[in-house]
Amino acid sequence: MKKKLAVLLSLAMVLTFALAACGGGGGDVSDSKYVGTWVADTMSFAGESGDFDNAITLVLNDDGTGTFSGVDEEGNPEVTDFTWSLTSDGFKTAGDVKLKFKEDGDAIVAKILGAEMRFVRAGENGRNEGEEGFMFGDGAAYGYGGDDPVEAACDKYMEETVGKNFDAADFSIPTVNIVHEDFTPEDEVLVYGDFWVENYNADGDILKCVSGGNFPGCMHVSKADNTVTAFDQVADGGKFEESAKEIFGDNYEDFMKVYSDSDARAENRKITVSDFVNLNDLDFKYYQDEGWDPVELYHAGE
Repeated sequence: MKKKLAVLLSLAMVLTFALAACGGGGGDVSDSKYVGTWVADTMSFAGESGDFDNAITLVLNDDGTGTFSGVDEEGNPEVTDFTWSLTSDGFKTAGDVKLKFKEDGDAIVAKILGAEMRFVRAGENGRNEGEEGFMFGDGAAYGYGGDDPVEAACDKYMEETVGKNFDAADFSIPTVNIVHEDFTPEDEVLVYGDFWVENYNADGDILKCVSGGNFPGCMHVSKADNTVTAFDQVADGGKFEESAKEIFGDNYEDFMKVYSDSDARAENRKITVSDFVNLNDLDFKYYQDEGWDPVELYHAGE
């Protein structure tokens, strides 16, 4: 079943670009609630589901035109155009291969060969809705370029949940310093670490940090869908040591080594911010904390 699902995922991307290459007539849909940027995150078939290994971004413009951004059948990046119009319960795209989208809560879904492809709105996660060049699939939106869904879940939680506790900024980038992962519970993974999130505003080719903080503790990640269901945070102030020992237990000494290693933490942050910039094809070359010199990112200018 998983092999069949993988084939369907690949075929879905081919079909979407086959659709996009075939033009049609758009129209004025400026008042439509669907206008904006949507990102394909999952496909399900016969009880199985999978994430997209490569991002597909669907942009719906208010004049009835739109674009698909993703990969073609050869795995190469591709952006193509299409047209769309409203239906009684959603909208449809024009072309030799027609897709009809319906609402599913805050998401939109389309069926291809019996499989359901689900899109979520990019703007709901505080990103620059409709901005060209962004590829929000997988962990790119959080600066995570790996393939560990558990670590990606922690990054996502820090950006989407903890990051919202700060004033709005152009970009919110988490830095996850994992101390230990416990896979022994039946339904969840316990991730112990020192979790950071920093928020940046764009200033030329510099990302200037305007707020942020660290939140050490233990995240509970569901094995069913790789989402954070709970976060046990270490207390501040005078209760810090007692709280940290209670939460980290046998991993306390390892936690303190990670927590006190500012050089390693700075390097991890530099890697994460660099990955965020490079994965999302941005032009920034530095990040900078207030009162400090700019830090040059890896691969800047390449």
